[in-house]
Amino acid sequence: MCSHFSLDTRELTELLSINNLQKRAVEIILNRSIIKHLFVPGTLLSFLLAGHVNAQEIPPSPDEFQSALIESEAKQANSELQWTLKSTLSAPAQDYYDVSYYRIQLDIHTADSTVAGTVTMNAVSRIIGLDTVVLDLGANMTVENVGADAGGYSRDGNLLKVGLTGVRNEDEPFTITITYHGQPVPGGLGTFAFNTQNGTPMVWSLSEPYGARIWWPCKDTPGDKADSVDIILTVPDSLTAVSNGALRSNVNNGNGTRTFHWHESYSISTYLVSLAITNYETYTDWFHHSPGDSMEVTLYYYPGTLDQPQTQLTELLGMLTYFHDVFGPYPFITEKYGIAEFEPGGGMEHQTITSQGTFLSTYLTAHELAHQWWGDKITNANWHEIWLNEGFASYGEAMYYEHIGGADVLRENMAAKDYQVRYGTDFPYPLYVDDTTSVGRLFHRTVYWRGAWFLHMLRHIVGDSVFADILLAYSDDPRFAYGNATTAGFQSVCESVAGTDLDWFFEPWVYHAGRPSYAVEWSAGDSAGIPWLALRIEQTQYPAQVLFPMPIDITIETALGDTTVTAFNDNASQDFFFFPLHAAPTAVILDQDNWILKYLASSSFVGDTETVPTRFALEQNYPNPFNASSHIEYSVYEASRVRLAIHDLLGREVVTLVNTTLDPKYYTATWDGRDKNGIPVASGVYFYRVEMRDSGPGGKINFAQTKKMVLLR
Repeated sequence: MCSHFSLDTRELTELLSINNLQKRAVEIILNRSIIKHLFVPGTLLSFLLAGHVNAQEIPPSPDEFQSALIESEAKQANSELQWTLKSTLSAPAQDYYDVSYYRIQLDIHTADSTVAGTVTMNAVSRIIGLDTVVLDLGANMTVENVGADAGGYSRDGNLLKVGLTGVRNEDEPFTITITYHGQPVPGGLGTFAFNTQNGTPMVWSLSEPYGARIWWPCKDTPGDKADSVDIILTVPDSLTAVSNGALRSNVNNGNGTRTFHWHESYSISTYLVSLAITNYETYTDWFHHSPGDSMEVTLYYYPGTLDQPQTQLTELLGMLTYFHDVFGPYPFITEKYGIAEFEPGGGMEHQTITSQGTFLSTYLTAHELAHQWWGDKITNANWHEIWLNEGFASYGEAMYYEHIGGADVLRENMAAKDYQVRYGTDFPYPLYVDDTTSVGRLFHRTVYWRGAWFLHMLRHIVGDSVFADILLAYSDDPRFAYGNATTAGFQSVCESVAGTDLDWFFEPWVYHAGRPSYAVEWSAGDSAGIPWLALRIEQTQYPAQVLFPMPIDITIETALGDTTVTAFNDNASQDFFFFPLHAAPTAVILDQDNWILKYLASSSFVGDTETVPTRFALEQNYPNPFNASSHIEYSVYEASRVRLAIHDLLGREVVTLVNTTLDPKYYTATWDGRDKNGIPVASGVYFYRVEMRDSGPGGKINFAQTKKMVLLR
């Protein structure tokens, strides 16, 4: 159960206390056909007993609202003005070369809201016979001339086609300069804007996903990172220009202007190149990442609001320390980390210098900082894979809150990231984005929240220690570090570190929508006075949706205490038998700690009766490895002659545990590690094999299976 209330533009702007530019964003969000209504959650649901929920009225906090809503909405509204540019992108032609360097030298004219300057691009050919280089540049920007190895140019909408003075073959370098001017997307919201704050000019950029081309010529794709970038900005001398990397110089030109030269020495995608310009004041401290070594952390804020960055910076240093430990060293440790206040009101993870509309949101600050690893250091290879950015940053929020608040806070945070809790329906999409021209699809909460849930479930599958190793290995993997990654690449890291195949998990959760909907029935009884539990789990979403194989924690409550076991559910209907138990079950709870994104369709006790199995089965022995004894569970589907025996590595029979006719039922046999003469056998690997055949003379075998067990003395 989840309640919503709908807001019009006036109500939403009042709730968020936002400015005129943000109000325009709200209008765009509310008016676009793809977003007919903007709903704000009015309840936060607390999950109890594996999916049973009670509604508790909790007003949406501005802090939570800004992290979970504003960032994606700001990017989404921003994309409304960008996405049609992609339709003119000539992807094959742009694959013909690799960019190694950009020099962006711009004069920023706040009086008439224009930019003018020169961009230099160094690149190498990837093909034989490259004679034309295709770049992206907004059609409204005027090209004055091209130079260096450029011999001429033509325009085709938002494409700039530059002819080379000589043909380049594979691996041969070339340099192009483009001098241009214009007003980047005048009016509206997004990408590059000339605004004011408190009467002072405020210029900012937010180029994700296709917006860099709107204000500078480039190969505007996340999959081709420049090795380094220089950003040289000349602005009125009363203003400060903030950008990526380290500040090389700040020169007063003596003519009413000042030039700031920023250099980004780490590889960077075009959408992460940024500028933020106003009369900033700064508040600085140092991140001491090792004995005797530190990195500057600076917050750029509007004059007269020092109390906000002062409050934020102490917490930010704690976040940096935590993420530095769990994600690996801060990726741009020789440069800086900073936050520049800007007008859109959300956040954008510009490399080394996040842009944020507030310093008062812990969620937002944690999310954008996590992006420095997941999005900036390792960038999605294409926009189909954006969940690798947003899902990781969203789970980074949850991990930080767990770090400062414990496991209960983690569970609350993940519950708040469940689309069902927020909006009363499931995530409508898979994580993998099929249509990257769709604004609603690209920045839908699916890639944020379901992406976080994917990592949450992966963590429980492999365990906390292995999950921690996966994050560090992925961050440091030379295939992806300071480069690009895909889901398949991340999966390969997970499987290598965990030492197991995980395709059964990745395939349904990344490439399909939906979630498992569990219907549970259980019964209990005893065998020779020893309690047992029979459990049937059905995934009721199947076959309308895919099957979601998952290990499920089963909490068995008894009068003598609780026991949690794990059942691997990989069938639409599956029976499990637990024996022996130390006391009779009084309740059974599925996934009590909510590690699985799921529905619980029903859970019912069907009585103290012997449930008839639905198939022949042989389960893995437990414990395994073992010392004193180990239990072997098996299911007889119909009356059968059953033979269960232990064999050594040479195939010799060690002992026969069962050799009789049995009725349909769940059974357990126990081996005490002795042979048929009662003599203890040596440590080592053994095999147990069951055969179930028709009970008549010469009956055919209906089921036979062999499994491995390990005895340790």
